[in-house]
Amino acid sequence: MKKNIVIIPARYKSIRFPGKPLAKISDKSMIQYIYDSIKNYSFIDKIIIATDDIRIVNHCIEMFIPYAFTNENHQSGTDRVAEVAKNYPAFYNIINLQGDEPFIKESDIKKLIETLDNAKDGIATLACQITDEIQKLNPNRVKVVFNKKREAMYFSRFNIPYQKGDFPDALTYQHIGIYGFKNEVLQTISKLPPGFYERAESLEQLRWLEEGLTVNLGFVEESLFSIDTPEDLIEANRKINNN
Repeated sequence: MKKNIVIIPARYKSIRFPGKPLAKISDKSMIQYIYDSIKNYSFIDKIIIATDDIRIVNHCIEMFIPYAFTNENHQSGTDRVAEVAKNYPAFYNIINLQGDEPFIKESDIKKLIETLDNAKDGIATLACQITDEIQKLNPNRVKVVFNKKREAMYFSRFNIPYQKGDFPDALTYQHIGIYGFKNEVLQTISKLPPGFYERAESLEQLRWLEEGLTVNLGFVEESLFSIDTPEDLIEANRKINNN
């Protein structure tokens, strides 16, 4: 029977926002906020925080949140997730939920799993249309273009596709930072060396495209509010307080 395991990579030493996993959203740490949001979903069989920092480990112990202590030398969150996923059978679905996506919805994760079930190479992620002109130019909001089969062609921090002249049909889609992998595929891609475009854009998913792998996209109605900076955290708390 298919199992879905959510692994949340949590890195304390973020360049843009040190200590982000323990930053407070409302009265909870970001880790606890995410965990509490998804822990009762019936289609999720296990949730694990993957971290290399003892401060995050201690917090997980205090809050009774399952965790795995990982190698500190991983180059990406996906590599950290792959280390934990080695302990589970190869046929399991692995959901890599970023630790800065506290507002993930049940329907988003279901859409990801649905997309993964039909993914050509066992890799899936999400996207949605983005219309806000400021966010189109925000390098922290990753954009994606895709083919007619809903397979990603390229991801970029730049606003793509570039519109030369008046071309209103060239819609912009934002990538949503949650991934689904077949475990055996995840173990393979975690061994790949960083790619040229990955290093240029600092986007690990470009490594997989550069290797010729297919990344299938599921589409949702609205983007998530990701927390990349301290300013984002202030805005997130404002949104919660206003609801």
